Amino acid sequence: MTSNASQNTQDLHSMDHIDDDRDIVAMWLKWDPKRLIAGALAGLFAGLLTAAFAMAFAKILGADPLFPIKFAALPILGEQALRFDNSLAIVVGLATHETLCLVLGVVYAHFTGINALPALLGAGLMWGTFSWIFISCLFVQAFRDIAALELPKQVFFPVNLVFGLALASTGFFDRLVRGKN
Repeated sequence: MTSNASQNTQDLHSMDHIDDDRDIVAMWLKWDPKRLIAGALAGLFAGLLTAAFAMAFAKILGADPLFPIKFAALPILGEQALRFDNSLAIVVGLATHETLCLVLGVVYAHFTGINALPALLGAGLMWGTFSWIFISCLFVQAFRDIAALELPKQVFFPVNLVFGLALASTGFFDRLVRGKN
């Protein structure tokens, strides 16, 4: 009985029986500058798409369409960012938003390491959900000016999903950077 259990344990640890398995840790440790550039481009694209969606969503909800952009400037400019006539808030907010999206795009691209659209969409769905939980519901609430707004957290969920799903463009940008169709 012991040798049978030992053989089963060996079979579980042997990867010979799985032809298409990838060594995820080796992939994560691999430095691929072209993949990181693709992730940065995908992050910027996803950020712009998300900003446009958030602005339309704000308009539908009866808010200032520029609110999502100004919202991103709150940690830097404070409550002055939300003033109607504050054009600096638009510049700072968009720069802050796009910088964060660029960084998240690089991280996403690094950890996905694949260009298959269904896999990227699945990872994007997960990424958007976790971004909503950890960034929108927890991290940004640490900023006093954001927490003071007491915005309902569920309004961030569709925005985060759009961002996560738009990161599936990483495959397109990876092929573009590598000069492949």
